[in-house]
Amino acid sequence: MDLTTGKLFWKIPLFALPMALTTMLQLLYTTVDLWTVANFGGGSSSMAAVGSNGSMINLIVTVFVSLSLGANVAIANAKGSGRKEHAEKVMHTALLLSVILGVVVGVFGAFISPYLLRWMGTIDAIIEKATLYLTIYFIGLPFQMVYNYSSQIMRALGDSKRPLAILAISGLTNVVFDLLFVIVFKLDVAGVAIATVISEAVAAVISIVVLMNNKEGFIRFSFKKLGFDHTSLIEVIRIGLPAGIQGLCFCIPNVMIQSSLYTITEAEYSVENIVNGAAASGQIEGYIFALVEAISAACVAFTGQNYGAAKKENVRKVFWYCQIWNAISMGLAAIIALSMGDLLLRLFLNAKDPTELTQEIGAGKQRLYLFAFTYVLDGIMDVCGSYVRGMKYSTPPAIIIFFGCTVSRIIFLTTIFKLPEFHTVFWLYAAFPISWIIVDLVYIPVTLIIEKKAFAKLASHPTNHSAPEQNKM
Repeated sequence: MDLTTGKLFWKIPLFALPMALTTMLQLLYTTVDLWTVANFGGGSSSMAAVGSNGSMINLIVTVFVSLSLGANVAIANAKGSGRKEHAEKVMHTALLLSVILGVVVGVFGAFISPYLLRWMGTIDAIIEKATLYLTIYFIGLPFQMVYNYSSQIMRALGDSKRPLAILAISGLTNVVFDLLFVIVFKLDVAGVAIATVISEAVAAVISIVVLMNNKEGFIRFSFKKLGFDHTSLIEVIRIGLPAGIQGLCFCIPNVMIQSSLYTITEAEYSVENIVNGAAASGQIEGYIFALVEAISAACVAFTGQNYGAAKKENVRKVFWYCQIWNAISMGLAAIIALSMGDLLLRLFLNAKDPTELTQEIGAGKQRLYLFAFTYVLDGIMDVCGSYVRGMKYSTPPAIIIFFGCTVSRIIFLTTIFKLPEFHTVFWLYAAFPISWIIVDLVYIPVTLIIEKKAFAKLASHPTNHSAPEQNKM
């Protein structure tokens, strides 16, 4: 898809939808894991063990995968300005970086898994199973990194469909091996973790094969060209590192929120009710956030290519069109979540006792309904960050997120949440929309200021803005 011409308002959802479906397929890894162990493995304790790893996995993976946004922006800008040789150097540099980071972080994470979970305050009843799952998950991290970097490269070039097709294949692989390892070989938590690693390996291999066979596209991968180009590496890190720091800014308080969940003692809920209900709600919210993430990723790609082509009016349109689609998608998601909350939560809960199930649903609904009403605020924040990052301004978003999300959430958790009347599931998760409001109030005016500065830079530093070939990756 050529992201610089045509009716951009309709191209944005056409480009974003495959990305949303791709993220949803990735979420199915954990969803199928939870369902399989709950029904055919160790039951609710195994489900809680797998679900409790979500925040920690996001903390480690988000920071390093966010570096791939540097490759996305660099390649999108290069394609918009017709610099094929530079785009190829960025691609090969980024893919080598993904392998190295995946191996280093994966090995380190596998060794410190039990300490990470203890630090989070994971309860003793599930700590052994949770550690086993997280350790195996880290072993497969290099495969996940390669796929994520490859998919970012494809999207930067205007292709959001092939990453979806690749995830469809790996997702089916995950389901087959989940059932095989848990039902046939009785491996429980270890079985679903191994299945996830195998499916990620499948996605990584297919991604590289696709990039190698991209003969008629803008750029093509070759093992012979694999290496670090100094200029490309600096560009990827300069754009991607602040994005990684921003991811860390999100994840640190999120891990604190996860650990705080174990301290809540509401009269009508046990700790296990709260953990299971929150895990089920988190699974549903993941699918909602897939829409936010897809629109934000589309904003990066469209902004990057149009900024590279010096099409300032298109760049400005992309921002407002993405904000409109964020409002539409979050409105529809809220209607579904609010009207089908009980049914959706039941899909992820496995309590046999009717009373226990009712309590888990009640705890889950406190979180789900809060997010359904407020996720549009998160979308505004993410689109603003993606927009300025597409114009190669990656540091301001990280600074805004650090103060608006990290600092504000930590202050909330260590002050207001400590008060008995606020020490509930609802108020714990209220930390999210409160921080989104703070960030949005700062982000929108800052975004408009950066836009003016970025456009002035285009005017003062003209480059070759030859149009890329249409409909080619």
